Amino acid sequence: MEANSSFNSSNSYPTQNWVDADCGCGVRAPVRTSHSYANPGRRFQGCVNYQDPMGCKFFKWVDPQTCPRGLVYGRHLLNKIGQMEKRDEDLKRLLEVAEMDKEKLMKKIDKLSRMNEALRKKNEALEKKNEVIKKCMLVLVIVVGICVSLCLCNRKPMSGSGMYLYLP
Repeated sequence: MEANSSFNSSNSYPTQNWVDADCGCGVRAPVRTSHSYANPGRRFQGCVNYQDPMGCKFFKWVDPQTCPRGLVYGRHLLNKIGQMEKRDEDLKRLLEVAEMDKEKLMKKIDKLSRMNEALRKKNEALEKKNEVIKKCMLVLVIVVGICVSLCLCNRKPMSGSGMYLYLP
């Protein structure tokens, strides 16, 4: 029982206490995480001016060296992250293309809406003209009907076989 009670899975990787270290530049060196192939996920402290040729070269590992299985797993995760970042970039490009297509379609829709409005106005004008034409046709039919009835009322029989209409 004593052997089991002394085993604690949380103690398998002991916690290290670290403090922000000052580098040679006099600036606090923050704790960062390595994304390198050799040390994926391993934390370190380093000078913030490391890219400056005049900056100091302060560097200190915070975490112990990674075991071989951890390296394999860490590298696998780095590959996955790379794939996801590439996919993210591809999706962003697709989104940009879709936004451009959307703008083109919106312009086409706007143009078609204006054309539709112009056609609607022309159609209204044609409908008004058709109403005038219908009224004119009705008046014409009435006038012709009146003329025919007047002619029929004023007919005079002629000698012979037929009848003729005389217009007044």
